[in-house]
Amino acid sequence: MATEGGGKEMNEIKTQFTTREGLYKLLPHSEYSRPNRVPFNSQGSNPVRVSFVNLNDQSGNGDRLCFNVGRELYFYIYKGVRKGLLSSPTRPALRVEP
Repeated sequence: MATEGGGKEMNEIKTQFTTREGLYKLLPHSEYSRPNRVPFNSQGSNPVRVSFVNLNDQSGNGDRLCFNVGRELYFYIYKGVRKGLLSSPTRPALRVEP
C-alpha cells in the first residue's frame, strides 16, 4: 500500500504495481462505472480473497479491507466491526493484466 523503498514519500499511494498474478493498475472512473463492462472470466464465479491491511495512518483511519475478486481489487475503509464503509470503496477498482 505504501511505496517501495528508494527515497519516495511513505504516504504515496501506488496507482499500479506488479505481483505474481500480473500487473495491477488503477482504472479510470469512466471505465470502472461503464454499465456494459465485459466480465474477465465467463466460466463461472471467481474466488474472492479478503485481506486486512493497516497503513499506520496518523489520523487513525489506516485500516482497510481489501477484496480481490477475479482480476479486480477493491479497498474499503474499515472502522471496526459495526462501522465498515462497504458502500463506497476508497479506490474504485484495480485490474490485473497478465
